Amino acid sequence: MGAFVMAGFSFATFWHSGVEFAKIMSWWFFALNLLISINFSVLARNWPQLMTRWMQLEQSLPDQASLSASYRRNSRQIVLITIILLASGLTEHVLSKPAGLHRAYRCPIPNLLEAHYKQAFPEMFSFVPYDPYVGFFAQTITSLLTVYWNYVDLFLITISIGLRTNLTHVNGVIQCSEKLYQRANFWKEQFANYRQVLGLIRDVNSRIGALIVISYSSNLFFICVQLVNVFQQNSSFIVTTYFWYSLFHLIGRIMAVSLFGSAIHDEYCRTRALFYNLPDGYSCSEEVVQRFQRQVEHDSVALTGYGFFHLTRKLILKASTVVTYELVLTQVNEAEAKNGDDNPCT
Repeated sequence: MGAFVMAGFSFATFWHSGVEFAKIMSWWFFALNLLISINFSVLARNWPQLMTRWMQLEQSLPDQASLSASYRRNSRQIVLITIILLASGLTEHVLSKPAGLHRAYRCPIPNLLEAHYKQAFPEMFSFVPYDPYVGFFAQTITSLLTVYWNYVDLFLITISIGLRTNLTHVNGVIQCSEKLYQRANFWKEQFANYRQVLGLIRDVNSRIGALIVISYSSNLFFICVQLVNVFQQNSSFIVTTYFWYSLFHLIGRIMAVSLFGSAIHDEYCRTRALFYNLPDGYSCSEEVVQRFQRQVEHDSVALTGYGFFHLTRKLILKASTVVTYELVLTQVNEAEAKNGDDNPCT
């Protein structure tokens, strides 16, 4: 509800005073959190059935002791990632406050808190009379939405770790069972396990695809914004520190989502390699082995953002897109700096 209200004020500002780069940032932040809320609400309706299917899959896989050990390791890894990501997000948000107060000194309003609130939320106080309690409410909503935004990346990382573990387990069972390669029943069981894991990955991907798109689009957009900020001349050490820390925090988030998300595709590539390295006489001796191998060769197992892009390691290297966006944003920002609103309180 808070994201909806703040996004509404931002949109009304566009309608009243026109679109400006600086005002797009706040609108996009509130709008993306509104989209996140909608997608999590839709996901929550099917979450119990999805988790039931996931649990049943795990219980059907062989070598439960090894799988349980893997999930214990995953639990420790997820706790560590949670601490690092949320602590970094909290640090970034805390640094934004003294940076915001420093920028508020430029505003001729005597009351520093009022100047800060009006500068931080111009889209709201353009329509609502200033009240410190309203400003505090807006600040609280923004802080909660910042945590919410960071949680999306943490959620995607956690899901990626779980899905990868199931595929890793199937690969591990095949790799460690060379003595059973001559048994047709062994390959039938592993083929069935692989298809179940593959089906779960695709089912989960179909439900979180929108969140992947939101995560990448928002992180890339704000990386570009912070690149614009750090390249500008700024004499304030506090503001410069905040811009640089925020930039590295955003880069770290998108790198973490990319690396953990691409691990699923890496594990699929390992499945293909297992068939290429089968001893002679096994890869073609049974029809079920040939069917298994054909499906692996024709599959493309990776998380996707609604099919627009695949989470693979190659995605991390596509930095040219960010550079292109950065050039456009820099030109827009320079043009608005010359012709835009010079009011230091907005």
